[in-house]
Amino acid sequence: MALWLGLPCAGWAEQVAPLRVEVDNYWPPFRMSDDSGRLQGLDIDLLDELSRRTGLQFEIQVVPWARALADMRSGHTQMMTGLARTSEREAFIDYLQPSYYACSPRFYGPPPQAAAITEYAQLRGPRIGYVLDSAYFQPFDADASLTKVGVKNEQQLLQMQLRGRVELLVGTDCQLDYQLRDPELARSLVKLAYRPQSTTHLYIGFSRESPRPREQALIGTALRQMLEEGWLEQTAARYWGTAAQ
Repeated sequence: MALWLGLPCAGWAEQVAPLRVEVDNYWPPFRMSDDSGRLQGLDIDLLDELSRRTGLQFEIQVVPWARALADMRSGHTQMMTGLARTSEREAFIDYLQPSYYACSPRFYGPPPQAAAITEYAQLRGPRIGYVLDSAYFQPFDADASLTKVGVKNEQQLLQMQLRGRVELLVGTDCQLDYQLRDPELARSLVKLAYRPQSTTHLYIGFSRESPRPREQALIGTALRQMLEEGWLEQTAARYWGTAAQ
């Protein structure tokens, strides 16, 4: 599925080729599909507003998360949103400063088990679901002593946990807490007592193999203005129903 975002604008921006942006279609409330299959969410709102302010066009392609990262590495796509920053990714991704949102990595599980796990060492043993090629925190990402079960997206992750195929799952609080507004889901899945002392900052990133420096500068200026104006905080509040965290 491809989605074009862009408004006519006089000057240089309207003359340049659209930026190809690859996203996965399930990371609510940042990226998700409505009943008609139309892509929506905070990241889509962000791209729409960046297009309005800069006159640039974005060609949004929906692909699996791992493929999007591979396409950034090869230069097949120019841009992604919702990126956590890691040293490995920095080899092929140029991160736009500053980050536009921040979440915290958290573990979730059935209420009795979740309350009993109070430290990292207790994660050894239970099967822990995670999304392949995601960056959560260290030492978890590199810890080979844990029993980790990788899936393609958060939707599969929730289904695996609810069906008992994993005991625990890891995600970000801003994404999973949004889904736990569902009372039925909230009865069977809660945060672990153990809380990693880490913050996951989300960035817009550009492929180093397909550089677009003038567009990157325009987007960077617009993003800083949006943050200063409180645009992102106000827009995020529409999804969570509270002020952004």
